[in-house]
Amino acid sequence: MREVEFSYGCLSPALEEQAKKQGFTLSKAEGLERSREAITWLMFEDVLTDSQKSKAFQRLHKQVVKNLKLIKSNSELVKEG
Repeated sequence: MREVEFSYGCLSPALEEQAKKQGFTLSKAEGLERSREAITWLMFEDVLTDSQKSKAFQRLHKQVVKNLKLIKSNSELVKEG
């Protein structure tokens, strides 16, 4: 699988939008987005320590990568048909 990058900051685009820009779609996008927002909220409310925040975003990233699905281009669909 090729390398993908995601930004999880509060001003970053939605995870699905970031995935689409890289040629992927994201299954469970809504739930993953809610998780990202929850981690950010807990961070701003000083509920999470810096190390907990880092660990939470690492675990979220693993889930995001696990739920990536490659978008087939129109040319690939024609070749398969």
